[in-house]
Amino acid sequence: MKILIETERLILRQFSEEDALELNEICNEKYILKWMPDWESSIEHRRKWISWVHKEYSSATKYNARIMLAVTLKSDGKIIGMVGIGNKEEVDNEIEVAYFISEKFSNKGYISEAAKAIIKWAFDSLKLDYLIAIVELDNFPSQKVVEKCGFKRLGTRMIRNSGESEEKPFYYYRLYNNIRS
Repeated sequence: MKILIETERLILRQFSEEDALELNEICNEKYILKWMPDWESSIEHRRKWISWVHKEYSSATKYNARIMLAVTLKSDGKIIGMVGIGNKEEVDNEIEVAYFISEKFSNKGYISEAAKAIIKWAFDSLKLDYLIAIVELDNFPSQKVVEKCGFKRLGTRMIRNSGESEEKPFYYYRLYNNIRS
């Protein structure tokens, strides 16, 4: 499955091996690691992750999906973050939307634009019934993103998230696909 999504200012595309260095630099920013500590890695680990993601592109289904895309600027092709969907084992294996953006490009609406695009793609291409989002209680920028995308907060869940040693509270959001075919 070849995935390429164009928005007003962005191109969301599959990762390539050549993206490893640029992606790894973003993943190791303190801004990213504050919310996603398990993304700290070496360049070799990031290369292996990209290879793993490539295998996942072709096997995505309504019930089992792991699609991670590079968020790139349309103007120059620079990678500024990642957006994707994937089963979240810690939340009954429901499919979540996930994203991050380099601090240099935050607060410009890019990640909301990217998230809306991947959500539309997931609903249209995989015919998902709904997506979830989990957001830490003090991660206000991420709360704004999911709310801009139309997600509704349904409560709080205690979750031991990837890379964490203990459970902590997360807001639990859902967005239903209102156009089912």
